[in-house]
Amino acid sequence: MCGGERDESFSGVLDAVERLGWGVVGVAGARFDIAHTVGLWHSSGVPEVAMFGLGGEDMLEWLGRCVRRGLDQGWPEAGVAFGGVIDGAETRLRVMDGSWFGGLFGAARHFYGEVVPVSQLVWPDDAGRWPWDDDAAADVRESQPRGWAPVSEQPAGSWRLIGELGADYPFPVSPDALALTSRSIMDGARSPVLVARGEGLYDVLDERGYQAEDLTLAHLGDITTRHPGLTGAAYLGDDEAALVADGTWTRVPRTPEQLEASVTAWQRVSTA
Repeated sequence: MCGGERDESFSGVLDAVERLGWGVVGVAGARFDIAHTVGLWHSSGVPEVAMFGLGGEDMLEWLGRCVRRGLDQGWPEAGVAFGGVIDGAETRLRVMDGSWFGGLFGAARHFYGEVVPVSQLVWPDDAGRWPWDDDAAADVRESQPRGWAPVSEQPAGSWRLIGELGADYPFPVSPDALALTSRSIMDGARSPVLVARGEGLYDVLDERGYQAEDLTLAHLGDITTRHPGLTGAAYLGDDEAALVADGTWTRVPRTPEQLEASVTAWQRVSTA
């Protein structure tokens, strides 16, 4: 390993690197899955390969096909369409900007201990249009980051949040996970005083609690960017809550009434 001591949480991919020279890692996201290789730069001197936005298991298979094709037949030039990866569709490799490395590729960061080159395996829509085409299907454009440009140039939304916050985000969910909050918290008119977690979902509320008339859903990463002190409540487990006083979050009981109010509020704002 290039990165120092072996972390057993990565033992599967490290074993693959030791045996084959490379392995593939899948990461489940709040909205979009990520898959990427580890070891290619170390063993073959070629960029790692990443894929985004399709089913996790499928992307692991397609990355494997891409790597075997590259190692056996030579790597396609960046931006040149090629087949043999996804049945019935062409793909392209595009060099990713280095600003994405820390936020997206935790296993590779652990393995190398430094930024290494990564190519994005890009896929088109059913009509063969690529995510940079204005008339491409919306899901193709939204489910793949524009990795060839810096994170700072990514449109607001899931990928920009993950690129900016993903590497060291303290909550046990992706920063693009939705949370129940109030518009007053989002516009800075009020501050969060209560954080509650249930079934992996977060409620971030002001002093009005579930009675606030402006409850809404927002990305948890957007809320913590506006209110950095929220990271002090990242330790909460499921069915736990915390109140803030003088900047310190303290765990408090979560009552059955609060749980019921949370379920009702989620249902109401999700269908609004």
